Order: sequence, then C-alpha cells, then structure tokens
Amino acid sequence: MFDLAGVDDSAILIPESPQEPSMAQNTSQPNQSGLIAAAEQKLKLFRWFFFAVFAFLLYQLLLIMSLFADVIIWAVSLALVFWPVYSVLHARMRGRDTGAALVFTTGVLLLVLLPVLALFWVVVAQSAQLYPTVSNWFTQISANPDGDVIALLPNWVQQRWIQLTAYIQANPVLAQYDPKQFVLNNIDALSLNLGNIGTATARNVLLGFVNLMLILTLMFFCFRDGERFLQWLFTIIPMPREQTEAVAMRVYRTVTAVIRGALLTAVVQGLIAMVGYVVAGVPLAILFGALTGLAGMIPVVGAGLIWLPVGLFMMQESEGWGLFVIIWGLVFVSLSDNIIKPLFIGSRAGMPILLIFCGILGGANVYGFTGLIIGPILIAVLLAFISIYREHYLSESSTAVADTAADTAAGVAAETAAETVRNS
Repeated sequence: MFDLAGVDDSAILIPESPQEPSMAQNTSQPNQSGLIAAAEQKLKLFRWFFFAVFAFLLYQLLLIMSLFADVIIWAVSLALVFWPVYSVLHARMRGRDTGAALVFTTGVLLLVLLPVLALFWVVVAQSAQLYPTVSNWFTQISANPDGDVIALLPNWVQQRWIQLTAYIQANPVLAQYDPKQFVLNNIDALSLNLGNIGTATARNVLLGFVNLMLILTLMFFCFRDGERFLQWLFTIIPMPREQTEAVAMRVYRTVTAVIRGALLTAVVQGLIAMVGYVVAGVPLAILFGALTGLAGMIPVVGAGLIWLPVGLFMMQESEGWGLFVIIWGLVFVSLSDNIIKPLFIGSRAGMPILLIFCGILGGANVYGFTGLIIGPILIAVLLAFISIYREHYLSESSTAVADTAADTAAGVAAETAAETVRNS
C-alpha cells in the first residue's frame, strides 16, 4: 500500500522505550552525599582541633610571658610616648632603623632612667648609713633592758615621749599600760624586721637593675620593629581595619596622656616641694625637691616618701619648721597630684576625670605600679568598644527597624488605597 523504497532510513524516527536508570547511577548519589558529609565532619573536627591547640599554645605563651608582663608594658608605653621624637630622629638618619633605635634608646636612658637610678642610689646609700645606727640602738636596748631607753632617742622624740607618758599616767584607763615595757617586749621583733628590710632592699635593687636592662632591650626592638609588628597585628585581628585603628589610637592617646601626665605632675610636685624646703631652710633643698618629684610617681606613698622624713629631720632642729614642712607636703605637694594628674590626663585622653581617677587608683590597687597604665588602658578600650557598638551595630539595628516600619507603613497605605478604589 505504501512505497517505502525512496524513503531514507534516517528519516524514520523510532521512539525509544524509556530505560531504567542503571545501578551505578542509583548508588552514586548516596555515595556522593556520604563523601560530602564525611568531608564536612572532617573539616569540623579539624577546626575544633586547630583552635583547641591554638588556645593551648596562647595560654602557655601567656604563662611564659607573665614573668615579663610589667617590663613589656613599660617598654611599650615608653616607646609610644617617645615615638614622635623618634620619628624625627629616624628621618634625619635616613631610615636607618637599627642605628636610630640604638641612639634613641641610649637617649631615653640618659634623660629618663638615670634620675631614677640616682634616686635608688641615694636611698640605698642613706639606708646603708642608717642601718648600723638603728641596729646598734636595738642591740643596746636588748643588752640593757633596765637602762634608760628614752635617752637613746633624739631630743624632740624624748620631749614627745615625756608628754605621752604624762598623759597616760593622768588617764586612769591608760595608766595600767607601760609604754616603755611595750617597746622592750617588741624590740626583738623590730630588730628582725629591720634585718628583713635590709635584705629585701638589696634584692629589690638587683631586681630593679635587671628590669631596667630588659626595658631598654625591649624599647630598642619596639623602636626598630614596632611599626611592622603593629601592621602585622592589624591584619590578624578579626575586626574591620578602621575599627582596629580607632581602638589602637584610643589606647595610644591614653598611654601617652598617662605617662606624660605623671611626668608633668612629678615636675610640679618637685618644684612645689623645693619651694617649701628653701623656705624652711632644708639642706640640699634642690636635691630633695628633685627626689620628691621622682617619688611622686610611686603609687600610694608618692611624694610623702621624701617630704615626711625631711619634715621629721627638721623637727630635730626646729619643731616649727619641721611641722611647716610636713603640712606643706601634705597640703600643697601631695594634694596637687590628685588635681593636676586627672585634669591633664582627662583632657589629653578625652575621658571623664572620674574614670581616669578610678582607673589610676583601681589599677594601682589591682596590678601594682604597672596598674597606673593598665587601669586607664582598660577603660579606654572599653569606651572604644562602646563607641564602635553605638556607631555601627546599634545604628544598623535602628536602620533595619526603620526600614521594616517604612515597608509596613507603605503596605498599609497601599491596602488602604486599594480598598478605597474598590469601594468607589
């Protein structure tokens, strides 16, 4: 019926019957899913292992470096304070990192740290002269407890002792106590403590010299490699670059303000004390004024470490002038520290005076002398993080809420318009 001789075989389309998927195709999909799950599990395990080892290594490193924590903090802080001047020297030496760092470290030693060594040397020398006298005094009292102990004391102390004894005898409640017997009973303990103080002083002087050498060494490397290390640190901190630099700048302003404020306060205290010493006729008034200024940087005791012994010494010559030195030191010298330092640091660091005051005292109470820097730094970093949170995260949240409210209002307006059209 149909002639198929002239029809090309290729033109005839024969429908293919649907084929069942092969067994390999059926099993490949589960195998691929299993491989992906295994890879994800392996990656998750690697992350836990990596960060656990990383945290352990950081912890061990902190334990090792904790011995040098104070040295590192002071070396870095002094390098930050003198960095602007070092930059000028570095430019004049045409970018010679090692030479500029060596010259400037030596300059810092001569300008800043040598006066501190001079103060330690004076204290040690005076202690070496005072120790044999006091030790001999204790020996005489212990060897002859029935002798006249009061006769060994200075004249002005004897007069105060006579007045104190008369007051005790006149008071029926205190009359049963013998102050002389109290001194004799505790003389052995006082002598032992005096020996311990001498040993501790020698140990602290040696430790101070070692710390001084370490500070100078670390300052040299801070000047030479500090900028490269800071840039490397910025790259590994998981924060946007501008936020990291904002926190670093806040810390820099705080550290420089604290140290420069301490130096300025020390200079002012030394000048005020020097004026008082000159008026009272204290021998070597200029020297004692400089020592008072340096002692003003020591927490808690501060300048009182110098003006109080000077006042007691002057009371041997004149009770009036000795009392004048003590009152002058208490009112004008020591109180100036609580006024000048917070005002200067607060204005330079851009922080409230109350926070500066609490940071300095609280830091000194928790971390010791180094806490004078750590306390304000912690407050500065906290304020920087609060500022970042307010400017970025809180503003983004407010923007998202505002956008949602705007979309909701637009949707309500559109529905209202459509309802109005339908009703019309």
